[in-house]
Order: sequence, then C-alpha cells, then structure tokens
Amino acid sequence: MTPEINYSQAPHNYTICLKRECPQASTCLRQLMEQSVPADIYCWAIISPKYLASLEGTCPYYRSSTKVRYAKGFIKLLEALPHKQMQIAISHLIGHFSRRTYYRIRKGERLLSPTEQQKVMNILKNCGVTEPKEFDAYVYDYEW
Repeated sequence: MTPEINYSQAPHNYTICLKRECPQASTCLRQLMEQSVPADIYCWAIISPKYLASLEGTCPYYRSSTKVRYAKGFIKLLEALPHKQMQIAISHLIGHFSRRTYYRIRKGERLLSPTEQQKVMNILKNCGVTEPKEFDAYVYDYEW
C-alpha cells in the first residue's frame, strides 16, 4: 500500500522527482511528493529529468517512505547521571551539536534522527555511562 504523503508537512522547497517509471517510485518520498502536490502550487524544486535519465543503478536521490523513530528531548536522561558525569557529557554534546542546537535538542524542540541518537549514546558511553538510556519521548516521521 502506498503511503499518503501530506504536501504541507514536507520541508520548504523539498526537491521532488518526476520519474514515475522509476523502479523505486512507489516507495520514494520524492516521487510520492510529486503525486501529492496541490494544483495551486506553481513552482517546484525538481531533480532534472535529463540527469535522472543518465543515471544507471541506484538513485542517489532516493528517500524511503518508511517512517523512522526520532527522539524528542533528553532532559531525563541527563538528570539520571551523577553531576560530574552530566557536566562532562553536556560539554561533549555542546561540542558536537553547538550550544544553541544542544539546548533545542535537549528540550525536544529539535528532533534527533536515528544517526544522531546513536551519536548521543556514543558520547554518553565515552563519558562513562554504562547502562542503556531512553530519550524523553519518541515520534515517527519521514526522513526527508
């Protein structure tokens, strides 16, 4: 079954694909977005059909329509750490994400992709956290 893609939920100016005959079209976000663009939208960002025609094999622009689990916030995760360990972890997380982004992620204003979640867990592991921890919440969404 083809997932229903809501055009208004896509990132601004999301690049779409016009190649309906592509073997991966039924599961590609870029192709599914093209099919859901409302008639009153007159300007799109597209991948050049000429360029796509020149590709052989796997498309580098393919985006799976399978939703992934994003983490939302990690205040509880940090609060469970001893104070000294928490300070070290915060310092490393700020070093990786930047101060502003760190605070947005910590509060859940910015979601963490699966790859970013693993990076956070690796930083915590390097700071001495031995037991697996959970983020504050999780949401499922497309990996645009």
